[in-house]
Amino acid sequence: MLLLRALLIALVLTAAAGVSPAATFYCDPVKGSPQGDGSAENPWRTIEEVIALGRIDLRNKDGQPATSRPASAAPKVKAGDTILLRSGWHGVIRIAQGYNDDFITLAADKGHAPQVGWVEIGEGRKWRIKGLTISPSLAPSTRSSVPTSPSRPPRNLVTLGERGGEDSAELIVEDCFLYSVLDTSSWTGRDWVTQPHSGIFLGRHGARHAARNNYVLNTRFGIQLCAPDCLTEGNVVANFSADGIRATRDGNVVQYNVIKNIFAGSRDGDSNHDDGIQVFLFNVGRGTLRNMVFRGNIVIARESDNLPWPNPLQGLGFFDGPLVNFLVEKNVVCTNHYHGITLSDAQSCTIQDNVVYSRWGGRMRPWIRLGKKQNLARGNTVRNNLAHSFHFGADPEVKAENNREVAEADFKARLSELSALIDARFGRIHPVAGRPRLE
Repeated sequence: MLLLRALLIALVLTAAAGVSPAATFYCDPVKGSPQGDGSAENPWRTIEEVIALGRIDLRNKDGQPATSRPASAAPKVKAGDTILLRSGWHGVIRIAQGYNDDFITLAADKGHAPQVGWVEIGEGRKWRIKGLTISPSLAPSTRSSVPTSPSRPPRNLVTLGERGGEDSAELIVEDCFLYSVLDTSSWTGRDWVTQPHSGIFLGRHGARHAARNNYVLNTRFGIQLCAPDCLTEGNVVANFSADGIRATRDGNVVQYNVIKNIFAGSRDGDSNHDDGIQVFLFNVGRGTLRNMVFRGNIVIARESDNLPWPNPLQGLGFFDGPLVNFLVEKNVVCTNHYHGITLSDAQSCTIQDNVVYSRWGGRMRPWIRLGKKQNLARGNTVRNNLAHSFHFGADPEVKAENNREVAEADFKARLSELSALIDARFGRIHPVAGRPRLE
């Protein structure tokens, strides 16, 4: 018995000896050097250089090195490690392939404000991008001592998982501040269509990517979920000219986001029908989508009538199903279009506890609606909602309970409650943008 116990202890100790503790490395564009060792006292310079010099152990999905390298250039950063970035320009983060057994985190060092031009992880697993300011407008001149990146940034400021297959998963961007440019005061309505980048693209391959507590400012499209089981929560999408959030695959969860301020429209040459949140089957346009959740989002067409380039904004526009087993609850929508919340060809969906309101006059008073394009709406539940009107005729089996006409006091009370809830969970002031979620 004692021998068996000794053998078990030996096995545990042997296994433990093979597990390296997670390490923390540092990059400092001001005080660092490409020849540094990555320590706090002798940091590397930029994250772009760290990637280019092969200091991160990038693996393919089979666990083999993703790029060839000499034996003398063994990487230091491995799965489970963190690289903390200090204030200054870090170039761009571009990783073609990198599969990790534990998260590698690229994050802002405490009290620092690192800047990158954009982020692309083509395929991989378990990467976390945290606390960065991301904008190609921040790139220094070519006279800077820190190398600059190519002058043609991609369409999206953050792209995660656009390549690869089912093994590409759990790519996360959180607490970041993304923008095309900060000052758009000189932009025309047409500029709002042609000039801005889009924000976050959770790519078409893999699954379970996440965008959490990011502030996405002055973009074309805000956040796009294009892989199954993706999560977007606690984000702010402010000042956009197309759709705030797009959810396009089964199992997507969109919750506790603030989406506000639509710019430009058809009179400016924009053919997009703008939505706060839009749903459609990616790469197809129409098709069955299942098991999506839309909870506790705030959608406001215009925070102020003084904003330029006004345009109508549809609230939650889910027009191209069938849509099966959706949950749409506790959202607060203030918009200047008929479509406050619309689900077409919905089946076994629940729409509950939402508030849809317009503070603008005129005839475009937003509704909650079950629509149809293929006459497939069946078996939905719509209860405890407040809106200017309700239209459920597309579903002969609908269960409708306690849906009432909205009043201004209802809207203000529910907006205040939901705003307080979001602030409590994610902070009233965004940690990097330094801006409130609602003005």
